Amino acid sequence: MTPTNGPTRSPKFVSLIPNLMGGEGHIIPYHEAVSQATKKLGWEYEAIIPAHPGNQNLPLDWNGCLLDTDLEEEGNGVEKIGRIKDAFLLGLSIAQYFRNHSQGDQSTIIFLERFIHLQLFSLAVALFLIPRKNIQVWLLYRRDAHHDKTRSIYKFLHQVIHRILPQNQFKFLTDSELLANSLFDYFQEKITVMPIPHTDIKCPDIKCPEKEAKINKEILCWWPGSPRLEKGWDILKDITKEIIKGGEKICLIATENADFFPNSKGINLKTTKNNLTREEYLEWLCLSDIILLPYHADAYKERTSGIFTECIIAGKIPLVTPDTWMAQELKNYQLEDLIIDWDNAQKVCDRIIALMTNSSIHAQIMIMQKDFKQFHNLENYAQTMQEIFDKA
Repeated sequence: MTPTNGPTRSPKFVSLIPNLMGGEGHIIPYHEAVSQATKKLGWEYEAIIPAHPGNQNLPLDWNGCLLDTDLEEEGNGVEKIGRIKDAFLLGLSIAQYFRNHSQGDQSTIIFLERFIHLQLFSLAVALFLIPRKNIQVWLLYRRDAHHDKTRSIYKFLHQVIHRILPQNQFKFLTDSELLANSLFDYFQEKITVMPIPHTDIKCPDIKCPEKEAKINKEILCWWPGSPRLEKGWDILKDITKEIIKGGEKICLIATENADFFPNSKGINLKTTKNNLTREEYLEWLCLSDIILLPYHADAYKERTSGIFTECIIAGKIPLVTPDTWMAQELKNYQLEDLIIDWDNAQKVCDRIIALMTNSSIHAQIMIMQKDFKQFHNLENYAQTMQEIFDKA
């Protein structure tokens, strides 16, 4: 890949990250991968985050300059109305950053990949207060905002940003074909589908001997991430309480704060610490046999799962819920056996045991892994970024 030469065609790419979510999920790995993609293109990169992020595992060059305001915190109606003021003040801090870091005629791309309507409002406020001639805004939608109660606010803010930016400087992105189609139907905006970039995963042939010795060769079934209802916390709580024939062959791996209390005649349980480093996360991914993704269909009908993508890239077997994006991806490879109903603990565990000796499942996963590696990679992500910029 050859970067476009010349000072006017080498932009500054700014990741706008108003909420780090305590370092949970893929926020940090995602933007680290974005930074690597910009370096491939010869672009400048900056990440701007809250001034006091409270996370010790951040890249040293991420600029903590934004107002520390959690616009996503739960609250009553009065508190939520009060957050409009907080969103306005956040917008002022975004504007202050760009005023202090203006580079004359250099193009600047503002990239926002995880946001709610209030954070989008903050961005609109900032745009009103800074020179916009050389500004592009790229929004990456991860969820079905077109179904939110606030969907009309998103559409209104889109219209505002469109009007104040130069023509063709407002770009809409997502990482799901299903979501792209739905978002287009509602917003009537062209949507570019991006690869998922944080996929540099190479599992060694020999697993970590220390951890493997402690697990006693059971089938390791990992439920990654923090306990959330939309990710099936309630489902796995119920499964761990059941008496299960053959359950001793299965070990569920989950975080300590999942608060599972397994039945002594059911499956086994091993806990990890609540906040894994990226290295620890990848170690557990490589050690596991099966990745459990009992995600609720209403939350993941069209949105992607970074964990699912990493699971396939690592060559692991996922178990997923019907009518989700993950299920659709598996259907494309005749892997319907990995799409299960979670309401019968015995059947779930029987399926897990059967899958471990199913050679055709493993063969299909390898085919899917190859295709995923070809699309979801840093090189393809960088190439797509260049194509978007060139069309502006």
